[in-house]
Amino acid sequence: MCFIAFIKYNQNTQQVVVLVYHNIIPDNLAKKEDDYDTLTYSEFEREIKFLKDNNYKAISAEEFYEWKINKMELPERSVLITFDDAYYSFKYLVQPILQKYDFNAICFVIGNSVPETTPEYNANNYGTIGKDEIDNHISNVEYGSHTYGLHSLTDDNKKLINVLTTEELKEDIKKFNDEVFVAEYLAYPYYTYTSDYIKMLKECNYKLAFAGEEEMATRKVNNYKIPRISGVKPFEEFKEIFETKKYRNKYGNGLIRKICVNIERKRLLKKVNSR
Repeated sequence: MCFIAFIKYNQNTQQVVVLVYHNIIPDNLAKKEDDYDTLTYSEFEREIKFLKDNNYKAISAEEFYEWKINKMELPERSVLITFDDAYYSFKYLVQPILQKYDFNAICFVIGNSVPETTPEYNANNYGTIGKDEIDNHISNVEYGSHTYGLHSLTDDNKKLINVLTTEELKEDIKKFNDEVFVAEYLAYPYYTYTSDYIKMLKECNYKLAFAGEEEMATRKVNNYKIPRISGVKPFEEFKEIFETKKYRNKYGNGLIRKICVNIERKRLLKKVNSR
């Protein structure tokens, strides 16, 4: 009975969709077959227009944080928009849409790929936003860290965060703060984190850190394990995020979540094996 009551409570609490995107390309540029994280300009605008037409407010990361720590309430229809990697399409294609619909977003920067000046846009190249843009950004935009130099894999394809010592992790955080800007929010490369890395983020005064998991965020989820849902979906599937319960967070955070998720995975596996 306790499990059932907990799940029902969690399903009835306010849940916020945190969307994650990567790159946006012009409509006349063909997507590559293996480019799973890209939308065209029109596809992205269609999603933003859908949110605007349905009275969603795109909140800032700071507002999301204040809500998480019970310092403010949010409109029931709130959404947080995040971009990883800081491709310069964020400046040239995304920001005009944000301004058109009066939406906010936060963009996570890979420190060692930030040039001093943002290059002129070339849709065929994967350029990144420069320090000039970060230092003089528009009011609709916030920037966060995507680590300084941990967005890579080792020779045997292990995520770099998984193989570094606590001192090496801390040094990467310090380097980002010293050479790029002092960040308060972070998105994990490859959505990968460790308990040691979370400890370092807390010690370095990060407020929130974002992962993946394809479910909504509640106040109960760990501030350093914020789930995000990919916005890179066919439009009808994108609408399901907001019009169905498919992506709702059922189990909150902590031990009960681990137990319930494990039970659900075993149930689904049994169902698949019985076919």
